[in-house]
Amino acid sequence: MTPDLEGARVLVTGASGFIGSHLVRRLLDERAQVYALVRKSPVLGRFKEKKEKIIPIQVDLRDFLKVKKVIREIEPHKVFHLAAYVDVSRSFDMIEEVIDINVKGTINLLKALEGIDYDSFINTGSSEEYGDNPAPFREDQAPNPVSPYSASKASTTLFCRMLYKSMGLPIVTLRPFPTYGPGQESNMLIPELIRSIMQDRALKMTSGEQTRDFIYVEDVIEGYIKASVCSKARGEIINIGSGREYKIKDVANLIVRLMSASITPEMGALPYRPGEAWHFYCDNSKAKAILGWEPRVELEEGLQRTIDWHKERAA
Repeated sequence: MTPDLEGARVLVTGASGFIGSHLVRRLLDERAQVYALVRKSPVLGRFKEKKEKIIPIQVDLRDFLKVKKVIREIEPHKVFHLAAYVDVSRSFDMIEEVIDINVKGTINLLKALEGIDYDSFINTGSSEEYGDNPAPFREDQAPNPVSPYSASKASTTLFCRMLYKSMGLPIVTLRPFPTYGPGQESNMLIPELIRSIMQDRALKMTSGEQTRDFIYVEDVIEGYIKASVCSKARGEIINIGSGREYKIKDVANLIVRLMSASITPEMGALPYRPGEAWHFYCDNSKAKAILGWEPRVELEEGLQRTIDWHKERAA
């Protein structure tokens, strides 16, 4: 148990998402009073077994007056901000929505908190902010975004740092690296490959020579918890990643082996993206030094847990 969280009024935005839902469960285990802010229907299907313990709130972060009203009613002690419009494509098609939700939505939330006695605001940045910087990525590198999404997250991080420096707001920005685990139902590599094997369908992939830093969701959640109760973290940007680089093809082959699959992905069937990042992993020494955090779940163990979840869900 974390003493600073027991009984605390905690607001989680993006609570129905993959990482957000894991965070909500952990906060309930810590006996916090959890207010789950969601943009769409307040029915939280990910929390069937704990739904009665959650206070759902439906509000769009772009609506400042409604956000302010909600904040005044809750008066949260801590805010975990995970809501975002996520699309890492290099397209202009969704740029207005990315700016409205990711940048303006975050500013609306922080403005609404003015006058509230909260002690931590955990802003969720993104490893995508590093773009094509040289790896391993360090927090002191200048942002180098390569998509509207990563530019929006970098902008939000800068606003949060400015508000800490100029107004002393207790803001911490965490940059989670590619996160995987039970409950992830997106088209990201790991869940998509697991599903394709279960369906006897060969997944088309690139040749997989590029590397990524994969981090298990429980380790990411531990980073959020520690950041929310660590006064030394205020004003900081902190990477939350394994600190290791794994070739995409090696991760795919490991999943195939763990599943004893008879069908294998079609590596090389897809071209690499223009401007593909070949080495993508972090230096996580700052998280270790400031938060006392380190990843505990090895890749093979995390993948096996994830595979088991998908199989149980399909049963």
